[in-house]
Parts: sequence; C-alpha cells; structure tokens
Amino acid sequence: MLRELHWAGIVFGAASGLVASFVLFAFSGSLGGNLVTQIIIQSLGFVVAGYVAGRFSLIHGITAGGVAALSLFFIIAAATIAAGAGANIFGLVLLGFLAIFGGSAGAELAERRRHR
Repeated sequence: MLRELHWAGIVFGAASGLVASFVLFAFSGSLGGNLVTQIIIQSLGFVVAGYVAGRFSLIHGITAGGVAALSLFFIIAAATIAAGAGANIFGLVLLGFLAIFGGSAGAELAERRRHR
C-alpha cells in the first residue's frame, strides 16, 4: 500500500499545512500565546495538510491525508525539540492524535468534494 500512495501529494500537503499554520499563527498575534488557540491553529494546519494530500491522491486518500498530517507533526515536534522548547510527552502524544484525526478528516472532506 505504501507504494500506491502519491508521495508528492503527501509532501505538498505537509508543506501546505505548515504554511497554513505559520500564517494563522502570524495573524493570531497576541492570541497565539494561549494554549487553546495554539491547539486550534495547529489542528487546522493538520486538516489543511490532510485535505491537500487527499485531493492529490486518487487512491488511499484518507491514508495519504493521515500520513501528510503525521509528517507535519514530526516536523513540528523536531523543530520544537531542536529549539530547546520544553516539550512534554503528554503534549506530543495529544498533538500526534490530533494530527492523525485532523489529517484523516481533511482527506475525508477532499474525498467528499471529489465525488460531488
């Protein structure tokens, strides 16, 4: 199944989700320091990543969306750890689950739009 995935779409989805998250954090301004706002913004980034990856994948779209969002999660987690920010295990596990479900939800949305 991994060979059947459209990897260019997955990479483009992860990049789109990263850009969407950066833009939303930039527009949130002082609200970006609030933990709930950060989680909502990052969840939207995961949904964008899943949507774009699901839109480019003709088969296994939901899996591609989940993989794209999970790739985005790994990028964010590695950047957080490399920056020396205090990353706790509970927060990373929660963010990982949000990535899987957000990416899959975004890909499901793309699938529904494709079949209209």
